[in-house]
Amino acid sequence: MSIEPQLLSRLRPDGSAVLSSSLQLNGAEVDIAQKLREQATRHPGRPLLTEPDGAGGRRSLSYAQALAEARALHGRLLRRGLRPGDRIGSLLPAGIDALRLRLACLLGGFVHTSLPPHPFRVSVADDEAARLLRVVRPALLIAPAGHAPVSQGEAVALHALPAAPPAEDHDGAPDDWTAIFFTAGSTGASKGVPITRAMIASCQAGCVAAWPFLAERPPVLIDWMPWNHVFGGLDNIFKMIWNGGTLHLAPPPSAAGMDAMLHLMTDEQPTLFIGVPLGLKLLMEAHEAGPAHVARACAALTHIFFAGAAMEPSLWQRLQDFRADMQARHGQWITILSGYGATEAASTMCLAPGDIAGPGALGWPLPGHEVALVETDGCLEIRFRGLNLAPCYLGEDGIVPLPLDEEGFYRTGDAGLLTEDAAGRKMLRFDGRISEDFKLASGIKVRSGLLRGQLLRKLGPLAQDLVLGGAGSDGLVALIFAAPATCEETLAKTLHDWNRENPGSSTAIRRFALARFTPSVEAGEVSAKGQLVQSRILRNHAGLFVELAEGRMGCVVG
Repeated sequence: MSIEPQLLSRLRPDGSAVLSSSLQLNGAEVDIAQKLREQATRHPGRPLLTEPDGAGGRRSLSYAQALAEARALHGRLLRRGLRPGDRIGSLLPAGIDALRLRLACLLGGFVHTSLPPHPFRVSVADDEAARLLRVVRPALLIAPAGHAPVSQGEAVALHALPAAPPAEDHDGAPDDWTAIFFTAGSTGASKGVPITRAMIASCQAGCVAAWPFLAERPPVLIDWMPWNHVFGGLDNIFKMIWNGGTLHLAPPPSAAGMDAMLHLMTDEQPTLFIGVPLGLKLLMEAHEAGPAHVARACAALTHIFFAGAAMEPSLWQRLQDFRADMQARHGQWITILSGYGATEAASTMCLAPGDIAGPGALGWPLPGHEVALVETDGCLEIRFRGLNLAPCYLGEDGIVPLPLDEEGFYRTGDAGLLTEDAAGRKMLRFDGRISEDFKLASGIKVRSGLLRGQLLRKLGPLAQDLVLGGAGSDGLVALIFAAPATCEETLAKTLHDWNRENPGSSTAIRRFALARFTPSVEAGEVSAKGQLVQSRILRNHAGLFVELAEGRMGCVVG
C-alpha cells in the first residue's frame, strides 16, 4: 500500500517555518551524461529532438545519434585546443546544432554558456555583449555560420572546427561546473549562475520523485522556450534525457502560428504541456473556436504545467472549462500542475504534488530540498536550500556570493504563504515579489521598481504615487494616487504620450484607475518611512487589479 506524501514542517531557531517533502530523493548521484549513455543504449532510434527543416518538414536527432555526434564534436573541440574546465560561449539558436554542442560540452567537461542573442546581433563589441563576455571569459565563442561575429572573426561556426576522431567521455565530478546561465536582470545587471552536474542530477531526480508519471511513460513535449534561459535551455532538455523523452521544437506561441502548432501537436501527440500563460490562452482560444481540432491535438495530453505565480482568473476558468470538456467528451483527465523556481536553483525549487485547485499555488519544496518562510519587510520571504542550489554568482570581477542567510538558505526576494487548498492540502502560495518585479502572460518580466520611478517622473505633479499591476495578464495596468484636482483625461493624455515613447509590453500602460482610498498603515500598505508598500497594496486590493487587467473598470490608454 502506497503512503500518501506529506508536507513536513519544523522550526528554525528564529521561529521561522522550514518546509520539506516526505518524498525521498533517489538517484541524485547519477550523472546526466550517464543517463544519456543509458538512453542511447536502451532506445537508440528514439528521437531526442526534432526541429523544423525549413521546407515544411522536420529533421530529428535520435539518442544514438546525439551521443555519437556529441563525442565527435568533443574530439574536434579537443583538437581546437580546449581542455576540461574551459568555457565555451554559444550563440546557436535552440535546435539540433545547439544540442550537439551542449552535449559535447557535457561529455568533454567544458562549461557551456548559452548567451542571450540580442546583444551580439551586430558585434561582440556591443556594451552589453562585451560585459557578458567579461563575465563568462570563454575560451571559444560559437555562432551560426553567417552570424555577424563569425564573419568578423570574433566567433567560429561549428563546421569550421578542425576534423578529429571522436573523443572518450570525460566523466566530471558532481561539483564541476557544466553550464553558466544568466539571470533575467530584473533587479540590475544580469548575473552569471554556474550550474554544476550535481545540480542537474538533484533537480531531475527530485522532479521524478514529485512527479512519478515522468518515469512511467517517456514524456513527449512540444516547446518554444529560448535556450539562453534555464527553463528551456537546461531543465526541459535534461528532463527529456533523464526520462527518455522526446522534445519537439516549435516557434513561440502566436495567434498566427496556432494552426501550425495544432498540426504539430496532432502529429506528435504531446503528453506534457509546459509553458507560460500566453501559450495556454492561445490554446484555450483555439479550443473554443474548434474543439474537435484541439481534442485531436491533445489526445495524449495527461499533464499541463505552468509557473504558479500569476494567471488571470478568467484564464484559469477557461482552463477548467477545457479540462471538463475533454473529460466529458473523451473521458480524458488532464492534471494541472504548477511550480516555482529560479536560475539559481537549476530552474526548480517547488513543485505541486498533484492537481492544483487554483492559480498562485507554488506547491511543495522539491524532494530532498527545503524552503524556509522568514519574516522580511512585513512579508514571509521564501528562502531555499538544497543540492540544486548554485555555488555562487559570476560577475565581471569573478565569483560573487549568493544572498544566503545565516543557515545557508538562498533569499529569493519573493513572498509566500502556507495555506490550505480546496482539497485540504497545505500548499505554499505566492504572495508577491518583495522586489516588486513580475511577469506578464508572455513571460516577459516587468522591472516594476525602475518603471514606477520613470512613470512618476513622466507624470510629474499629476500623481503622488502609483502601483503597477498586470502579473499574468497581457499588459500593464496602474492604480494612480493622483494629486488633488487631477482629472482622468489629463492622466490619460500623459500616459498616451508615454506609451508612444515606450510601446513595449513591459513598459506601456494599457489601462489605469484612480485610487479611491487612502493607504492604510494598519493594513501594512504604508511603511515606517511613509512609502507605499507595493506588494501589500496589490494583495489587499487584488480584486481591483483583476478588474483593471480584465478591462472591467478604469480608463483605457490609447
